[in-house]
Amino acid sequence: MANAVDGLVYGAAQAARVAWFAGHYMAGRRLLKPMPKPDFAVGPSPDRAELVRSMLDLFRRDWAHIAAGTYAAPPKGPGNLARLARLSLDYFRDLPQVDRRRHAGINDEVPTQLAADEKLAELPRYFRQNFHYQSGGYLSEHSARLYDLQVEVLFTGAADAMRRQALPPLAQHFHGRNTRAMSVLDIGCGTGRLLGFMRDTWPGLTLTGLDLSAPYLAHAAKRLGRSRRLKLIEGAGEAIPLPDASQDAITCVFLLHELPKKIRARMAQEMARVLKPGGRVVLVDSLQHGDKPQWDGLLDLFPYYFHEPYYAEYARSDIAALMAEAGFVSREPTLAYLAKVMTFDRA
Repeated sequence: MANAVDGLVYGAAQAARVAWFAGHYMAGRRLLKPMPKPDFAVGPSPDRAELVRSMLDLFRRDWAHIAAGTYAAPPKGPGNLARLARLSLDYFRDLPQVDRRRHAGINDEVPTQLAADEKLAELPRYFRQNFHYQSGGYLSEHSARLYDLQVEVLFTGAADAMRRQALPPLAQHFHGRNTRAMSVLDIGCGTGRLLGFMRDTWPGLTLTGLDLSAPYLAHAAKRLGRSRRLKLIEGAGEAIPLPDASQDAITCVFLLHELPKKIRARMAQEMARVLKPGGRVVLVDSLQHGDKPQWDGLLDLFPYYFHEPYYAEYARSDIAALMAEAGFVSREPTLAYLAKVMTFDRA
């Protein structure tokens, strides 16, 4: 069990993360040209003090789960400093291209760049675009290498703590069961961060990561290494290449808001197909309108400042109703800073 010293180490590590990524955020804002004010109504937004309080609440919750043994602590230390410095430099070098797309409203450079690649051209149209105006969309090694840094800068160091909030509902589901005999599918696994947290917490789990991006899966493979209990598959959540009733649990983090409504519905049906009776789905995604009414303005502005073509519809959609149509029973959702944790059980 964790002790007071462990708590101090955790607190210092999170403070350093926030300082590092918030520094990138502030420096980036100075380099980017201001966007014109939106020409649509924007709801209320929290002030900086309220955002900081909510983020601190997230870290307190994260530590409470770690101290209670619900899930493993994140790795200590910043990792390879030379690599961090190179990533930081590449991040700032890439910002002018992001800014160019943002001000010009360009979000279709990926299809243009990939037109000559027949395999990539077969990917779903909704996936072949410059989400967040980022270089390469989700389909380049460059994007895969920068993605984790970009997300942490956006959330000023809180992204991993929000991802880890998928773990408590899994721990509850696994309680009293032999995890070495259980399988978990992570849809939209990206660079493998949640897979790593699950493996650190339950080393015996059989894990499958599913993603449409070959470069992101390659990045995940580098991070996680080889293991007979870990498989990475290129594929879509709306056409999961796994047998019926083969998974004990499914996770999906920060993906729903990047899918069209029809694709989300198809994915819900696919999750029901591959999940065993009594299995559990844990979805972690953005807050939705009404979750924190005084924060609705953030949800209004997010797709304006970042290319998120399906976000506005997602933010007002009824995910519980969508999952109910696929045969799931909804548990009470929880809010974690800018994230919403939704848990569903298959009858």
